[in-house]
Amino acid sequence: MAARRIRLNVDGVEAIAELQEDLSPKATAAFWEALPLDKTLVPAKWSGRACFIHPGEGPLRAVEQLEHPVTSIYPGTIVMRPRGTEVLISYGESEYRWAIGTDYVTRLAKIVENRAAFLAMLARTHDEGDKHIRITREAAG
Repeated sequence: MAARRIRLNVDGVEAIAELQEDLSPKATAAFWEALPLDKTLVPAKWSGRACFIHPGEGPLRAVEQLEHPVTSIYPGTIVMRPRGTEVLISYGESEYRWAIGTDYVTRLAKIVENRAAFLAMLARTHDEGDKHIRITREAAG
């Protein structure tokens, strides 16, 4: 079965990502249920070259355990903290950090289409500040 796909849009630049359901079945199912998301995308302060959203209330709050935990976040990877308090998208070298130091996150998805242009758009948040992001389910087929 093919991985479910999501569409990300920031300032008219779109990318497609595939959910990593094999690594994180509970987290990706909750993320899928939470869509669509219209949120403010904020440049990360502590985690390096990444941006994050606060998804708010919803299915991600119920995911309390890490699945296949990582600290390093490769460019084009989407990750989340337990209980869905933050979802990060890396556009360069990054490692998840929190007020207490390095912490673990669960991988949700990886960008598979229009990766370079989308990561370049995310990198602009470093100088330009917050942007709007819309994340939706990608139609099958």
